Amino acid sequence: MVSNNKRHTMKSIKNKDMIHPSSRKAQQVMRVVLRKDRLEHRQKVRTNNSFSTSERILWFRHAVPEDVKTLTREEQHALIEEYLARYNEEYESLVALHRPGKVRPKAAREDMLAAFIAKERQEYASGFELPDFSSPKNVVVLREWDGDLNSLNRIKMIRLNDPSYVAKMTPSAPAPKAEESSAMQE
Repeated sequence: MVSNNKRHTMKSIKNKDMIHPSSRKAQQVMRVVLRKDRLEHRQKVRTNNSFSTSERILWFRHAVPEDVKTLTREEQHALIEEYLARYNEEYESLVALHRPGKVRPKAAREDMLAAFIAKERQEYASGFELPDFSSPKNVVVLREWDGDLNSLNRIKMIRLNDPSYVAKMTPSAPAPKAEESSAMQE
């Protein structure tokens, strides 16, 4: 049996109005509709990802002073911490609205901010993506970037992990006992 690999569109299917629900033509129409839905979903996801990435890049671009040519790893980690703390003030003001002793449901914005902050913290623990500020060439490209989503791939991105989280996860070697270290020195 030879399979037909043609990608049909709704235009190419004739008499689609009057088909039996169990017919091959009905299955063909269903495949076309499902494919169209799948492609639309992928396009939405791609657009959302590139939009959030562009927002992040714009934040970092404006956070770094114009006269800075490069940043060290420590400065980049400090910049990430500043980025992660950008919603803390708003979240704390929403938490402060709760009266002690009164049971009041959380605001929707408070729940959303809590989830967003936790998600970004988790991302920082596993690897936070940001523009590479250690390369002067990349900093120049970042400064010249006009915010166009199509030119995002010109900006080199790096992934940094939270050093405190990495330190917790790596097993540390036990310190040598005082007796053993003095015997080794002699």
